[in-house]
Amino acid sequence: MSIPKSFIDQVLDQTDIVDVVGRRLPLNKKGSNYWGKCPFHDDQKPSMAVNQDKQFYYCFVCQASGNAINFLREYENLEFTDAVETLASSLGLEIPYEKIEIQNESDYSIMDEAVKVFEKQLKESKAAIDYLKSRNISGKTAKKFQVGFSDSKWDSLFSSFEKKFDEKVISSSGLFLEKNNKSYDRFRNRVIFPIRNIKGQNIAFGGRVINSDEEPKYLNSPETKLFKKSNELYGLYEARKETKKMDSIIVVEGYMDVIALHEKGIKNAVATLGTAVTSNHLSKLMRYSNNIFFAFDGDLAGEKAAWKALQNVLPIIREDTRIKFVFFESGDDPDSFINKYGKQRFNELINEGKTLSEFFFSQIKKIDDINTLEGRSKIASYASDLIRVINNTPLKEAFISETSKIIGIPIEKLLSKRPLSSLPGFASRREVEQKKAHQRISKKRTASIYLIIHSVLKDRSLVKDPVFDQIKENSSIAFLKELREVIDEQTDDLISKLIERIKSNALKELFSQAMVSEIEIEEEDAKKVFSDCMNSLLKEEEDREELLKTKYNTGSISETERRELQQLILRKPEIDNEDKKLLKDLSLKKD
Repeated sequence: MSIPKSFIDQVLDQTDIVDVVGRRLPLNKKGSNYWGKCPFHDDQKPSMAVNQDKQFYYCFVCQASGNAINFLREYENLEFTDAVETLASSLGLEIPYEKIEIQNESDYSIMDEAVKVFEKQLKESKAAIDYLKSRNISGKTAKKFQVGFSDSKWDSLFSSFEKKFDEKVISSSGLFLEKNNKSYDRFRNRVIFPIRNIKGQNIAFGGRVINSDEEPKYLNSPETKLFKKSNELYGLYEARKETKKMDSIIVVEGYMDVIALHEKGIKNAVATLGTAVTSNHLSKLMRYSNNIFFAFDGDLAGEKAAWKALQNVLPIIREDTRIKFVFFESGDDPDSFINKYGKQRFNELINEGKTLSEFFFSQIKKIDDINTLEGRSKIASYASDLIRVINNTPLKEAFISETSKIIGIPIEKLLSKRPLSSLPGFASRREVEQKKAHQRISKKRTASIYLIIHSVLKDRSLVKDPVFDQIKENSSIAFLKELREVIDEQTDDLISKLIERIKSNALKELFSQAMVSEIEIEEEDAKKVFSDCMNSLLKEEEDREELLKTKYNTGSISETERRELQQLILRKPEIDNEDKKLLKDLSLKKD
């Protein structure tokens, strides 16, 4: 399944990048841009510009740039589809996924066929039906989750699939094991829970034994091309089918918990699949609701799982997100609790849970004795490492203030401690030098390129100007030719869409810088500005080599210019003896 390009364009058209970034970082308007501290490097002062008119962001230090989709992908570590889903959800739009013929269509087909086989075997197994009844699971709920059963034969599924599917598809499905060159079923004598992705496609299975003396009690499919357990949440597809706008989501530890809660009318529960809650899980959860409850067993393992979830949420949490942690008494889990006490008491317990900050501070106090100087120092150091990763400034300041109050030690200085290499003066000199060496473009040339980009955007017919053909393939400005492929004179695509088409890093970086510059060009001036700047660059390209050679001979060439001269000579189709000697001198001699 794929997302139609027209829908992606619609999402970008309706999205305000200032709102997207501003929900995650504080922004202040200055000139035509909004400015904030860049979350993609250790930023000490606002270096990231967000332009509302062009729906674009750019960091002048680390060069991170793009539209709202790019920002979400980088900030929350999302796949492209997930980033579009996040934006669409915030706009109240449902993605109209298109079914396309893809190479791995059979990979989904074998999973769908397995679901049918398991559902049929459940109907034929009195023991499995009795087990589900003993867990208070009705036939209606079992059908909604496509619950099935795998019989106890070693090759029941394999023998029926052996001639239906290609050997490679069978091998990569995760449904079978191989021993002594013979394949047999992975799931045997288990209640089967199909795992579906957010699109409703069957991608994996979970199985639970019906006899308590068998091990392991739970068994999941291994990771495959379709199934990555760190990304998927059991029950999310079903919960989303119940309501598109979810007021809250409850995260539990197992599929039986999800199904038991659904049976009792709580239809917003999801479960991780044999792994701790990851940052990918959290990004997905926050996409669909601002209120997230983690409901874990009250034992040490449950507490560890909750703490891991807290650590993973700190870098991406927003002040509009409410997270609570709920712990059950020993011997209880969501399944047993709701069957004992009912829906009302379960909801009461959920609402009584600890907030994220309450859980955070209760845990750091356990690190050491808060009544001793040494203990408070250790707690301060531990808490500082956790708070440092919080990107949301208001929340970060609140955690700093409260932690300092609890332990009686101001922790701001601990948070600001950084290695010498990351100090502003040291880093900026190094980064500026690297940037100059990489681009090899003077301020004047950079300004000319900005003006060329703005001119072509203002008058898109300029992409057909024959002057582009005068740019040599080995020229340092050859990347400008890509403008003809990126910009279509027949359409008026948003700038935020154009960035997706740029392949050259050099053009992408300069295009991004141009978009957040203060340059404005009138349409009637575009042609002249374009012509003047392009001719200036072409003339400079011709003269540049001679200028650098003169500077080398007079001993006034810089190290950056030395490297530029080397590159200019190396780009030549043919290098004469004089240039060969100069190349040798440039590589050996240091002025």
